[in-house]
Amino acid sequence: MYAREVAGRTLTFGVSGMLYRDGLVMYDRQTDTLWTQVDGRAVRGPLAGRQLEIVPAIHATWREWRALYPRSQVLRKRGEFLSSYEDYNRNPAQLGIMGRRNADARLPGKERILGIRAGNAAMAFPLRAVRDAGLAQAAVGGLPVLLVAPAPHLPVLAYERRVGGRELTFTLRTAGAQTVLRDVETGSTWEIASGRASEGAMAGAQLPRATAYPAFWFGWRGYFPSTGVWRPPARP
Repeated sequence: MYAREVAGRTLTFGVSGMLYRDGLVMYDRQTDTLWTQVDGRAVRGPLAGRQLEIVPAIHATWREWRALYPRSQVLRKRGEFLSSYEDYNRNPAQLGIMGRRNADARLPGKERILGIRAGNAAMAFPLRAVRDAGLAQAAVGGLPVLLVAPAPHLPVLAYERRVGGRELTFTLRTAGAQTVLRDVETGSTWEIASGRASEGAMAGAQLPRATAYPAFWFGWRGYFPSTGVWRPPARP
């Protein structure tokens, strides 16, 4: 998700029909500049070299989103929505619209991941592994991040683990009927849905959202060939 204001001008976007490394290419209607989907970079046209501002977002099914935010409003388009990519999404052997091979066997080509970038560093977090672990903590470049998946019916949420210049590490705890985060350094309790500290020395503090890109492994690897892959720590 990106903000649409560039150099004080609000742009509107459409789908160009072109692909770049198997990723959608957008165009803006004001200048006909072409923009990549994965990193929001203008690659051709009057605004070439510009970068769209990233807006952190959560990738979730409606069921997952409603479980986390039950009072949400919904923007609904008129008419029935059908995806022309349904068969493609279900076919693990088809990599890319034109057909590609998996260039990196660290993960299956169609493995669904959340990718996080920080400067020149990138890391892929396999969703299945994160959900199995419940909690994933890592450093992407110089950015300490936290991915949390407390229950099968909830989406995976991504946060930065640095608050006020202090890096924190977390564990999952059960508090009554709820699952919460607790940081090791201060013992404070944090709400998973909001990233806000509700009790303890850090009460009122807020974990910043981390920008996470949902992708297939082969697509992420195509854009960021030096990407790392998160692995859960070995069990004792």
